Amino acid sequence: MRILLTIVILAISGLAAPGAALAQDYGRLVAQVALQPLPEGETPDIDALLKTHWRAYYNGGGQFGFFRDQVRAGRIDLNEDGRTELFLLIDAPAWASAKGQPMVVAQWTSKGWAPIGWGFGEADGVFVTSSRLGGWATIETPSQWFRWNGASYQPLDRPQRR
Repeated sequence: MRILLTIVILAISGLAAPGAALAQDYGRLVAQVALQPLPEGETPDIDALLKTHWRAYYNGGGQFGFFRDQVRAGRIDLNEDGRTELFLLIDAPAWASAKGQPMVVAQWTSKGWAPIGWGFGEADGVFVTSSRLGGWATIETPSQWFRWNGASYQPLDRPQRR
């Protein structure tokens, strides 16, 4: 009788939270990426990345223009090589979407920061999971998972919570 009751309880809890099982597919959360405002002063390496990929908007006016005080940055080692990768998130109201704020993940090269992933995140909702592909950790945000495909991070939309 206890076994039958246990099976019924597990079945009901699975129906009540169908996304819970899906969340386990990409590992458990192991670290939060601390996305902080850019430090005051010069950050030429980060400024170069922003100017390259958001040339018309970074330090620009207009509806979608944003400045360094609207950029959040964080670093964490994603592939355990001892070097941290860079996360940049545009935290400007005009850039908000249903998926979150635009975010880029970059790796340091001899020429500076090079993007290895694009997607969406939230300032307090970017995590690294225990799941790895090719030695690279999976990244989780409220709306997407970022999975390594051998050359870059591929964003995968997460099921919407009900």
